[in-house]
Amino acid sequence: MLLRQVQLLGQERCLKNKWLYIFSALFMPAIVVADSIGIEAWLQKMHHAAHMSNYAGKFIYQQDSQLSLMRIIHAATKDGERERLISLDGVGREIIRTRDAVTCILPDSKSVVVEKGRPEQLFPPVFPMKIAALEAHYRFLLDRQERVAGRMAQKIVISPKDRFRYGHSLWVDSETGLLLKTHLVDEQGRLLEQFMFTEIEFMESIPDSMLKPRITGDTYTWHEAKQPDADIIPEHGHENEEWIVQRLPAGFSNDMKRHHNMPNQKTVRHLVFTDGLASVSVFIEKHKPSMPNLVGGSSMGAVNAFGKLIKIYHVTAVGEVPQATVQMISESVVYK
Repeated sequence: MLLRQVQLLGQERCLKNKWLYIFSALFMPAIVVADSIGIEAWLQKMHHAAHMSNYAGKFIYQQDSQLSLMRIIHAATKDGERERLISLDGVGREIIRTRDAVTCILPDSKSVVVEKGRPEQLFPPVFPMKIAALEAHYRFLLDRQERVAGRMAQKIVISPKDRFRYGHSLWVDSETGLLLKTHLVDEQGRLLEQFMFTEIEFMESIPDSMLKPRITGDTYTWHEAKQPDADIIPEHGHENEEWIVQRLPAGFSNDMKRHHNMPNQKTVRHLVFTDGLASVSVFIEKHKPSMPNLVGGSSMGAVNAFGKLIKIYHVTAVGEVPQATVQMISESVVYK
């Protein structure tokens, strides 16, 4: 009898150890590896897939408590990329992107706005392919593979080393390299923004019918967006030398200077500062008491802004960075 009890006890312990092993394998912490070469290979694969893949799918985009559901169709053709974004909630707006124009269809106002010129990449988000220059201010880690939209994806974690930039988590499709999911987190690790595919299909080619808008346009008013005249001034040009930013977070440097001649003849100076991943725009214009200008800080989701007055000028720094970053930059702008 005693021998039988010992045998049963041994079997019970064996069974417990078995389930403990399975449980640990399912829920053990992710193995994280710092591998610059491997991470760069994933980022290059992701960049290629963003431009050269044919796919259709649905994704969610969340900013704070606001949640949107979108459908996307992307085609890579011999004439360049074509893309169609359809909002599946709200009023059902659409965006059609081609090589030289972006067309916004607004059913709520029965209007279509066409913006000519080479459009910036709308989706997915863009990340640098080389990380050597960024490693002084970010940590890049390869995490384990996880499922997104039913597909295996490699997770990459980008963590800031200070409080002046945000962190990112990327889930890259293991087979194609397409970015399937992202998290943007603040300096406390709180989620600010995310997008995630809920379903996706890769195709040999995209039929033209899938890229055509739902409306014919006969009952819509068409507008062509006027682009303000912009003169790009080289980084070491002289026209903006009277405006100086005395203090920048470590790693940020001047990327571009522009003069925008607005339709109302008002000139706006535009300076851009970047660390290679995050960027901040500084706008300088003559102050008009009749216009509501931002003084102090403001935020909307992950975007923060900080404004101040300098004599007859109004300065605003804005970017997808923490409030401390735009405040430091804006407060350090001086007129030489």
